[in-house]
Amino acid sequence: MKILVVEDDPTISSLIETILETHNYAVDLAIDGQAGLDLSDAYEYDMILMDVSLPKKDGISICQEIRARGNAVPILLLTGLNSPADRTRGLDAGADDYLGKPFDPDELMARIRALLRRSTAVSTPILTWDNLQLDPVSATVTFADRVVPVTPKEYALLELLLRNSKRVFSCNAILDHLWSYDGTPGEEAIRTHIKGLRQKLKKAGAAADFIETVYGIGYRLKPVISPTTVLLTDAWEKFKGQVYEQVAVLEQLAMRFVSQDLQSNWQAIGQNIAHSLAGSLGTFGFSLSSELARQIEKLLSENQDLTPEQGQWLFSLVTALREELNQPIALNDLHSSEPDQTIDIFLISTDLELNTAIQSMASDRAWSIQIVPSIAIAKGQLQNHRTRSILLAAVAEPEEILRLLVDVNKQVPPVPVIALTNFDHLDQTVTQLGTYIVIDSTNAADIMEAIAGAIEAAESSQTHVLVIDDDLKILAVLQALLTPWGFRVTTLSDPRAIWELLPVAKPDLLILDIEMPIMNGLDLCQAIRNHPDWSALPIIFLTAYSEASLIQQVFAIGANDFVNKPIVGPEIISRIGNLMERQQVQRLKAAERHRLDDHQAKSLVQDQIQVALAAIDHALQSLQEHQAQDQASLQMLQQAGEQVDRLQKLFLKLDV
Repeated sequence: MKILVVEDDPTISSLIETILETHNYAVDLAIDGQAGLDLSDAYEYDMILMDVSLPKKDGISICQEIRARGNAVPILLLTGLNSPADRTRGLDAGADDYLGKPFDPDELMARIRALLRRSTAVSTPILTWDNLQLDPVSATVTFADRVVPVTPKEYALLELLLRNSKRVFSCNAILDHLWSYDGTPGEEAIRTHIKGLRQKLKKAGAAADFIETVYGIGYRLKPVISPTTVLLTDAWEKFKGQVYEQVAVLEQLAMRFVSQDLQSNWQAIGQNIAHSLAGSLGTFGFSLSSELARQIEKLLSENQDLTPEQGQWLFSLVTALREELNQPIALNDLHSSEPDQTIDIFLISTDLELNTAIQSMASDRAWSIQIVPSIAIAKGQLQNHRTRSILLAAVAEPEEILRLLVDVNKQVPPVPVIALTNFDHLDQTVTQLGTYIVIDSTNAADIMEAIAGAIEAAESSQTHVLVIDDDLKILAVLQALLTPWGFRVTTLSDPRAIWELLPVAKPDLLILDIEMPIMNGLDLCQAIRNHPDWSALPIIFLTAYSEASLIQQVFAIGANDFVNKPIVGPEIISRIGNLMERQQVQRLKAAERHRLDDHQAKSLVQDQIQVALAAIDHALQSLQEHQAQDQASLQMLQQAGEQVDRLQKLFLKLDV
């Protein structure tokens, strides 16, 4: 848990920080009231400890402002002003408790535990994952009833993973949650803490990978094997007949080898079947069956004919595979791969009248709604929910809105933001990334119609994923896994039809199996990368292999990522999300480059126009000068002519 301490006395703040860190709390310090208020807006804290007499802004004012913004974080006031009137003033301002100075450290911790118990009364007090238990009240960790001695940071790391068991945390995300804003170490510190925590858990009886590394993403608690889920049960019931038929073919091949009644391509047939089973059985919870199928595939992949001993080993493997499949199914718990609660409207507002009206209309539509007072509070909660729309009715700084738009455009599909105030000065390269709608009306019915239209428009442009795999079981599982997360999924079992399908489907991302009997996935990937219309299409490979050479080859031909079979729901969701986020960032950079190029082009044209105007001006001046010279010459000629005329007249007179 993370606690904010607002105290201007360095001796007292240092003492409180030491006490809290000894009890495994992460601590942020603020030395004045304004800094404390800013931190409470920017970060999500489990509790705030605050002095009353503070520079810049006093503790009573901070309490009032925090409560006015709808933030219900527990607040404990610490102060030397300890009269009944002072306590009453603090509690009326919104504080939950009041402790006078000097204070007893044990009493301080008792009051903190009491406030935290009240704030988390609706949730389970003890956090559990498999045999691991963490008690926030006593700050103890046990595994199978054995106490695990952890450091404060290890405790905080475990608590973070347990409270967010459906998430994969990157190193940066862990740093943001567990370290104070001004004391963040490097990512190597996270890896060191993970390593130490794994060793301590292993000594207590946990698996070595109890905290699992998700390649290229981060860390999570390893999914627990549990009873069947509806999702995979339906898929298994649909395809188990096909699985048994494939195993029956392997049995026939093994028996024919023993009786020497074989066709020429029997090893290739068996290898393809075993490869299919190795990739799909693990997804359905048959981890041992998947490994047996992998051994069969490896045995049949030898280029030379099998020896009698190898034939007997093949027969034993197939027999063991059949027996293992007859055991009760134990599916992986895919609940962790499902989205959290869906929120139809995430309302950011402090207007009680508007909040009531929107809430009532949302209820009429059977829509869920979440109301928060500020963007700062919303950002922490948006990570844990699938949000269909955001209604921005609270006053906010342009920078806050820009950060919100960048965050929601990382989600799939992008979340539409409907604003009741026009922010014309927002950077267009950001607002054009997703749905950003400004409406002038404050009428609740008009607002609801705008929200409904924005949701329909956003969901009609869902990220379209094309999955190509010759194994129908894998296609069914991916369809079931991705659809609840807002992805539109098209499946294809024959890769030869891809060139006809691509112009029609126009997918945003391709998931491609490596080993397919009709066409090799690696060759198909290269063909896509060489096609002018589809060369930039993001590609994720599925593979039952994990050899370093194969992974290097996958990236060398232009793939963006890979996922190992058997498929783990949270992993593939995270990889797709991260890949689409990178695509959004690249589009943002491209838009920015385009804007800069346009600006430079306009500047160049303006420069050229200025040069041309200067040249024209110079030419006009020269022309005027020539005209002036010509005029002077003309006048001289006229004067000379007049003088000639006068002389001629004079000569005539003389002749006379």
